[in-house]
Amino acid sequence: MEYLYTAENIKMILGPSENPGKKISDCPICQNLPDSVSKVDAPARNEFSTLPDEVSKLEEFILIKSTWHILKCPLCCRLYADEYRYEHLVGGSEDKYVISRIDYHDALEMMKGIKAKKLVKDGSRWLVSW
Repeated sequence: MEYLYTAENIKMILGPSENPGKKISDCPICQNLPDSVSKVDAPARNEFSTLPDEVSKLEEFILIKSTWHILKCPLCCRLYADEYRYEHLVGGSEDKYVISRIDYHDALEMMKGIKAKKLVKDGSRWLVSW
């Protein structure tokens, strides 16, 4: 399934997240996730951190590019921005992962700011096509 990358089609795809089905406190996944959580891995310094287990329960919803996704809670449809940043430093590198809860309007604004051509359905997720 394929759609042109228009505001109307973005709203259609994001639609179920406009009114999450549960309060955060009633969702067994979201209630255990803070508004924002991050982890930093620095292999050269042998430093690795972890994300809460609930992050692995979120579903990949929209793949914007390899370093930026929108995740969705399968139980309440709440959205999360998933950003990956790589920094090459003298003596090694540093990988940073940031997961932030976003609402429907934040996701809509993020998506509207992208200059893409199509939205392509791939199984249960959407791919942004350039």
